[in-house]
Amino acid sequence: MAVLVLVIVAGLLALVFGLSLALSKWNEIRYSTRKGLPPGTMGWPILGETAGFLKSGPSFMRKQRAKYGNLFKTHILGCPTVVCMDTELNRYILFNEGKGLIPGYPESMLNILGRRNIAAVDGVAHKRIRGSMVSLVGPLAMKD
Repeated sequence: MAVLVLVIVAGLLALVFGLSLALSKWNEIRYSTRKGLPPGTMGWPILGETAGFLKSGPSFMRKQRAKYGNLFKTHILGCPTVVCMDTELNRYILFNEGKGLIPGYPESMLNILGRRNIAAVDGVAHKRIRGSMVSLVGPLAMKD
C-alpha cells in the first residue's frame, strides 16, 4: 500500500514538473518568434519574472544586466518589457521622443500612477504638464 502511494506521489510530482517545464518553454517560444527583441527570459506565463523582481528589486536588475547586457527583455508587473540600462541609449530615447521609441510604463503601473501622469504622457501633453510643474516649483517660484 505504501509503495502504491509513493508511486502515485512520484507520478503527480513528475506531472507537475513536466507541466511547469512545458509552460515555461511555451512562454519562451511565444516571445522568441518576435524579431528584433533583445535577449532575456520571459519567465512564467502571466506571472513572468515579477516575483523575482519584487523580491530582489535592484539586485534582480543587476543580475539580468550581468547575464544579458544593458538591453534585455523580461516579463514583469504583468506585461512583457524591454529594459534599457544604457545611459546613452536612454538619453537618445528621451531626447528624440516621438521619433521612434517612446518610453513608457507597464499597464499595471499606469493603473496605479494614472494615465495622465508626467512620466506616462508624451508630446504636447508632457510639455504642458512639465511647464505647469516648473511654474510651481521652478527657480522663479522658489525665489518668491
